[in-house]
Amino acid sequence: MKCNNCGGTMRYDVGKQGLVCDFCGALKPLDKPEAQTVSVERSFDASLSQASTDWGIIRRQVTCKQCGAALLYDADQISGMCPYCGSSIVLDAAETNSCIAPTGIIPFTTTREEVEKNYYKWNKFALWSPESFRKGKVLGNLVGVYVPFWTFDTDTVSSYAGDFGTTVTRGDSQVTEYRKGSGVVNAFIDDVCISASKRFIGNKKMSSVVLFKPDEIMPYTPEALAGFSAEKYTIDINEAWGLAQDTFKKRIESAACKKEYAECCKNVQMSTSFSNVKFRYFLFPVWLAACPYKGKIYYVVASGHDNRGLCDRPVSAAKIILLVLAILSVLAIPFVSYVIMMLISFFGQM
Repeated sequence: MKCNNCGGTMRYDVGKQGLVCDFCGALKPLDKPEAQTVSVERSFDASLSQASTDWGIIRRQVTCKQCGAALLYDADQISGMCPYCGSSIVLDAAETNSCIAPTGIIPFTTTREEVEKNYYKWNKFALWSPESFRKGKVLGNLVGVYVPFWTFDTDTVSSYAGDFGTTVTRGDSQVTEYRKGSGVVNAFIDDVCISASKRFIGNKKMSSVVLFKPDEIMPYTPEALAGFSAEKYTIDINEAWGLAQDTFKKRIESAACKKEYAECCKNVQMSTSFSNVKFRYFLFPVWLAACPYKGKIYYVVASGHDNRGLCDRPVSAAKIILLVLAILSVLAIPFVSYVIMMLISFFGQM
C-alpha cells in the first residue's frame, strides 16, 4: 500500500496499530476492534466461485520449493522467509493470487519484541536444550504470518434415539442410570471454527496457541495485512464442513440431553437436516520461527493476538551426558566414602 504523503510503501506496525511509511514515517491509524461490527458471514449455498477474490491489495502467491507451503505476499515484496521451514523465498513477478478473499481478520497486536521477551520465560528452565535454542538465537528466523480459518453457523433439525443418563444415589454411592429416549430437537449451532491450514490442524502444539472469541474477529481490511504474508488455505470449505460434523453432533447431543432432562448420553443415533448455513473465512495472526537442526525442523509458535506461545526444542546430547555423569558422581560419593572408611579401619587395626 502506497503512502499518500510521499508514495513510499506503507506496512502494518503492530505496536502503533496502524500503517507506517517505510520512507517518511507517516502514520495511518486503523480503527480499534471495539469500533468494528461483526465480520460478514457468507451463505454456504453460494458457490465459492461467486465469492470475491479481491483482497483490496495485490497479493502474489508463492509456493515454497523446500516444503511446499503456499503463501501470499505483498506485490512489491521481492523476497521473504518461509515461516514453515526457514528457507529463503524469491518471489516470481509472474505469480499472482486468485484465491478467495477473507471476510474477517484478527490483526497482530503482539509485537516481535514481546515474543522475544516471552521466549526467554518459556525456556528459562529448559537446561537440556542447546544454548542457541534456549537463549533465543533461533529467533532471527521469526516471521509474522496470517493463518486461515473457517467458521460455520447453521440451523439444525435432528431426529434422535439413544440412551440418556442421570445420576442417582444408591446407598453411599452415586451411579448413572440410563433410559431409552427419542424425539426431534432443533438447535442453532454458532461459530464452529475449523483450521483451513493442514499444518495447524495436524499439529496440536501449533494449534494450541490459536485461541480467540468469535466477537474478536474484525471485518477484513487490507491495511492490517500490509507487510505480512498469509498462508493460502489448504483445507477447502467442503473438507472443513466435513471436519465440523463431530462438533455439530456433540452440540446436537447436548440439546437432546437438555430436552430429555438428562446429564449425559450414549449410543445416540441421529439424522440431521441443515438449513441457513453460513460460513466465514478469516485470518489469525501467528509468529513462527522454523529452526532446522540436524535434519529436523523445530518450531517456535506464538500467537500474534495474545502472549500465548510454545516452542519445540532439540535435546543436547552433550548436556545429557554431562548430567548423567554428574548424577553418577553424586551417587558414587557415599560408596567412595564407605570404601575409604573401610580402608582406614582395616589399616588402623594392623
